[in-house]
Amino acid sequence: MIEMPLTARQWRRRATIAAAVAFAVVCIGAPVRQAVTRAIEAGRGEKTPAAAAEAYLLAVFQPDENPDINRCLCGDNRDELFRQVRDLRKQVDSQVTFGVRVEATNWQTDSDGTVSAMVDLRFTEVDPAGSVTFTGATHRWRFQTTEEGGLGGGWKVCHVDAPPMCGTYLRC
Repeated sequence: MIEMPLTARQWRRRATIAAAVAFAVVCIGAPVRQAVTRAIEAGRGEKTPAAAAEAYLLAVFQPDENPDINRCLCGDNRDELFRQVRDLRKQVDSQVTFGVRVEATNWQTDSDGTVSAMVDLRFTEVDPAGSVTFTGATHRWRFQTTEEGGLGGGWKVCHVDAPPMCGTYLRC
């Protein structure tokens, strides 16, 4: 069967449809790609065990600067770690007026992914009489980390062994 050549009108129609499809792919595809990329990166862990532990500390004690603690926590016991973070923040928020300064030194990483550091937390408190005090201390914290694979892979914290806030860092 012999096909008839396309008329100019049919060519214009096909070109218009092709342009509309290309426009839709560009306008919809690029934002979707960016959203997917951001979602993957938001859950990606850190490059080293020590970086995961430091990201955890910053996310816990400086939530305004690093609100997404999800990227720091491994999937095995995420709920328990969220509870622990919530409890730490409650203790700090109930005692501290202005905020927390976090400094960690003497980082040590074992071959099994255990990270330890001397963590110095400094709090600014205002007592009922209105006097300002600065409290805090330096204590050893231990973080059990693991390297997860997949799209959200990287080093993440699975367990934290930290001294209690009350009596160690804060006067509760």
